[in-house]
Amino acid sequence: MNEFKNRVLTFFLLGILLVFILLALIMGNIVHHSVKEKRMQFYAGELGLIEQVLNTEEEPATIKRLLRYASKDLNGEIYVLDSNWNVKYTSDGNSPRNMSSYYPKKQSSDNELVQKNESGKIYYTLERKQKENPGYIQLAIPEGAAEAAERSIWIMMSIGFLICFVIILYVSIKVIHKIVRPVEEATQTAKELAKGNFKARTYEYYGEDIGELNYSLNVLARNLEKMTKSQESQHDRLITLIENMGSGLILIDSNGYINLVNKAFKELFKEHADYWTGHLFYEVFPHAEIKDIVKETYLTEKNVKKNVVIPIHIERKHFEVYSAPVLDVKGKLRGIVLVFHDITELKKLEQVRKDFVANVSHELKTPITSLKGFAETLLDGAGENQEFRNKFLTIILNESDRLQALIQDLLDLSKSEQGFHLDVQKVNLEDLVKETIEILLPKAEKKNITLSLSVSGYPMMDGDAPRLKQIIINLVSNSLNYTPADGSVSVNVEEKKEHVKLTVKDTGIGIKESEIPRIFERFYRVDKARSRNSGGTGLGLAIVKHLVEAHHGTIKVESKIGEGSQFIIRFPKKLEL
Repeated sequence: MNEFKNRVLTFFLLGILLVFILLALIMGNIVHHSVKEKRMQFYAGELGLIEQVLNTEEEPATIKRLLRYASKDLNGEIYVLDSNWNVKYTSDGNSPRNMSSYYPKKQSSDNELVQKNESGKIYYTLERKQKENPGYIQLAIPEGAAEAAERSIWIMMSIGFLICFVIILYVSIKVIHKIVRPVEEATQTAKELAKGNFKARTYEYYGEDIGELNYSLNVLARNLEKMTKSQESQHDRLITLIENMGSGLILIDSNGYINLVNKAFKELFKEHADYWTGHLFYEVFPHAEIKDIVKETYLTEKNVKKNVVIPIHIERKHFEVYSAPVLDVKGKLRGIVLVFHDITELKKLEQVRKDFVANVSHELKTPITSLKGFAETLLDGAGENQEFRNKFLTIILNESDRLQALIQDLLDLSKSEQGFHLDVQKVNLEDLVKETIEILLPKAEKKNITLSLSVSGYPMMDGDAPRLKQIIINLVSNSLNYTPADGSVSVNVEEKKEHVKLTVKDTGIGIKESEIPRIFERFYRVDKARSRNSGGTGLGLAIVKHLVEAHHGTIKVESKIGEGSQFIIRFPKKLEL
């Protein structure tokens, strides 16, 4: 704004300066001719008086004295010449004796004073018209002295012009400052409003026309502030609603670009969806089912509602996906809103109601049938044969143990799902793993499987020792069950900065990628025949999952068919219940 102020002031002063210059030229021309004319009249009058004296006075001494006095008054030299330009009388004894060369080739008319510039002097010559005594009277004035009066007038005019210019400059600065300052303040306020600072205000100059601009600008700022506060309040309420609603939500514009992904979606899908915003949906959506729903909504511009099953890490979740087009007042498609309702628990409850009786009866049927069959066989007379009796009783004992293990697993799973109290204390995870290996070492040696342990750091953590031991036993036992003879199972315990990492790795049969999300479901078996023959109940990994979550830990599975699997669990060192 200082630039604008300086520019206005510069243009204004240039205009005034041009006016002054034009005025000075006009006044100078007038002064020059006026002063010159006055000077010529003055010199002509003085020389005329001398001529009159010469006409009446004949005494040379008197004439010379008169010429000296007149020379002092006129600040020049006076010559009285005859008709041949010879000097008769002079006020200066050193003057030339003949002045013909100082007279211009021009004859003067009556009362005309002829002048000529020569050798730094101006010669004014008056011709005497007397017949008896013709000749000339000549006045020699130094050139600077002749122009002194004119110069003094110029100096006075210049000083006057300068004083006027300074006064006008001062007044102009004050006036322009008074005019520009409100504009400058209004401009600065407008810039702040453009930046979004709607609290900015400008000073209102009451009683001045320029103050209307500032007043109007302040009214605009106040209205914008009210509108912005209202909009921000509505925006905050909307964002709070979107972010805290229980269902996942995604907004997609008419071109297929994602505009918003709420917190519930990120938590449900466990996806790092922050970078999705601004990308095309088909580039970032990892699930083909969701892409198909969005495409169908774009094509039909109608609501689409579907139930989908999506694998998320180690789980398979059920979602009710509702896709709706966003239309403007003209019915033109502006975008799509996707809402994800997690119905996994409902599906699980529904499936549990369907499968529980079937699974439990199926799992109980085999040992009960065995118990009943061998008991009947013994009662039918096989008990008299000691070899058969011992064999059948051993089978009955094993089936009873299996039945007891199944019932115990069911009880443990029921407790873990319903929630239970952890007896939290400081636990050295290395000691628990060593105890587990000692228990399961005979089982490993029986299949000639190498069971090893490696420890890094000092793996102390908060936890319930019996529950942690149950996790380790289930994982290691599961690895031994699914690892062929001459294989290996390794357990690695590693201390990290904020957590303890437990890894159980085997060289077993592996798990298909599509089955990984299901292995933590109750009664699910990767190899049903092998698991049943090894005495597995199908509940071990389901129990492990619930116990890990009770300790606020995470479990991850990596596996390749024919190469083996590894279960990676991370427990926090500090457990806050």
